[in-house]
Amino acid sequence: MIDLTIVIASYETCALLDACLASLVRARATHPDLAVETIVVDNGSLDRSPAMVRDSYPDVRLIALARNCGFAAAVNRGLRARRGRHVLLLNSDVEIDADLLARGVGLLDAKPGAGVLGAGLRHQNGGAQRSVHAFPGWQTELVPGCLLRWVRPRGFPRRGDVQRDGSAPDSSPREVEAVRGAVFFIRGELLEKLGLLDESYFFFLEETDYCWRVAEAGHRVLHVAGLGASHRLGASSKRRVPLATRIEFHRSLYRFLERRRGRAVVRVARVVRSLRSAAGLLVGLPMALAGAPHRRRLAERWGLLLWHLRGCSDEPRLATELRLDVERDAAVDC
Repeated sequence: MIDLTIVIASYETCALLDACLASLVRARATHPDLAVETIVVDNGSLDRSPAMVRDSYPDVRLIALARNCGFAAAVNRGLRARRGRHVLLLNSDVEIDADLLARGVGLLDAKPGAGVLGAGLRHQNGGAQRSVHAFPGWQTELVPGCLLRWVRPRGFPRRGDVQRDGSAPDSSPREVEAVRGAVFFIRGELLEKLGLLDESYFFFLEETDYCWRVAEAGHRVLHVAGLGASHRLGASSKRRVPLATRIEFHRSLYRFLERRRGRAVVRVARVVRSLRSAAGLLVGLPMALAGAPHRRRLAERWGLLLWHLRGCSDEPRLATELRLDVERDAAVDC
């Protein structure tokens, strides 16, 4: 009986994926009694990712897709091939702590009401990332985050609530609305009940939507800050094609809001975010003289505003932009 199936969707992240898989090898060596299988789903990469997996990690099951079909669709290919009692969805830009696998499985076994379990994510320098969040809605669009954190601390936690001032993270599970998808445990029997991820989300908020479905089914979403992992936030897309990534995030956000909150909330969110983009342009114009980085950020804000003014096109863009970026850079080796 396999205890845990790890599914990693990857696109053009050869070096990051190598580091991720190496951290899994270390974790499995620490707990050899835990039966684990790892499935890597490659989303049509042009770099050496598939060859690296075959050559360096022969025990890993590789599913090589012909094209980039999106994060959720790639993950679902791996989930259909799973054999484990529980599942861990892992980003390719994550390196896990040695005890994460064993502790995650142990917590799911000990808490039958838990449907999803998230970890405490941190930056490469050890600083805490925001690992939990509330479900998007009119509150998140209209009310400042500091007020929301004061009124509803469970739904809108502070980053410091995850790991305070370098002290040891709290190891006790805490119920939250949603956890980040970089390290995303799912109870296997609940996966059978709820089904796979929603593939209409190309790259963002698929895990948030799944947490919503978990809550609807009467199960809990838990976060354990003491389950640690290092996450290179945005390394797989945002730093390479920032505008396309921003647009894809907003497209997924509006899709979530329409399905879970209603069209009125979507209209409010579009107006608010258009105004924010316009304000960012006005504020950023003087800074454009300060150098290329400021001009790039200004171009991103203008591109996002233009996308809103053109009606928020639903045509997928991120996969195309990533493909063009890779072709320009001539497929970087590991």
